[in-house]
Amino acid sequence: MNSKEPRILLIEPDELARNEILNFLIEKNYDVVCSLEPDTILLDNSLKKDPVGLILISDDYDRHLLSESSLVMGAPKKLPQQIPAVVMTEIDSRKSPLELVVHNWFHTIKKPCDTDILYSVTCAAINQFNHVRSLLTEIETRSSAIGLITSGTFEFKTVDQARNLTTMLSLACPGTDGIVIGLNELLHNAVEHGNLEIGYNLKTELLETSRLYDEIQNRLKVEPYNKRVVKVSYTRNENEIVFVIEDEGKGFNWKKYLTIDDERIRSNHGRGIALAKMMAFTELNYNDKGNRVTARIAL
Repeated sequence: MNSKEPRILLIEPDELARNEILNFLIEKNYDVVCSLEPDTILLDNSLKKDPVGLILISDDYDRHLLSESSLVMGAPKKLPQQIPAVVMTEIDSRKSPLELVVHNWFHTIKKPCDTDILYSVTCAAINQFNHVRSLLTEIETRSSAIGLITSGTFEFKTVDQARNLTTMLSLACPGTDGIVIGLNELLHNAVEHGNLEIGYNLKTELLETSRLYDEIQNRLKVEPYNKRVVKVSYTRNENEIVFVIEDEGKGFNWKKYLTIDDERIRSNHGRGIALAKMMAFTELNYNDKGNRVTARIAL
């Protein structure tokens, strides 16, 4: 990590647990701030240049204080960006009631925290925050030039084209900062996992050896991948927005990726579809093959 990375807000009432987590993250060169009054940190306009990019919150945190903060879904106080929240719990199943109420829930980890898991989830959450921040910056540059889109069909081939289409279509949706996460994941997956057939295990290997970008570029140049396109249709009416995204790949077992399970807890990827379902869309439905997804946003 470097000094430009966003900070981590640690909300842990137990002093011993707080110090253990704090010391570990500091050893990993993260900038960590501890507070039991999160809004004093999260809503401080003077800290825009030094933003919080991850919230680590214990489910021992006072429920009354939580209910009055910007951390809960539907709170009148709006967080400045899509800051992912990781819930830390002592519940054996790792399922915590906070998952249902904390805004931008990203993952849950068991306490006492396994350091490998804590580090993996922290890296993934920070990476997501940085990615969303970059996309939102792009959206700001486009907003004055694009009006309201009511319908359209689009085709693209590359990851860069997927990113550009994401920022354009997100402007036509309410809650842009949430939609941009889910839509980018679906469009990116259609290229990478769909048309280019880079599966989960291969992507893990490519990430570990820093060869993912090169592999994507190589496959875009050779048959059969270079002839494939992703097709996107967009429609908007008074009740909903509907995206239909279809690639020309072989499909995949999409059911296992609708939730973030223990099998992928240590992985630095594989969370995108689950996050899209939770944070962006009212409904997310795949065809049996897995190469076409319909995403709906209720208005």
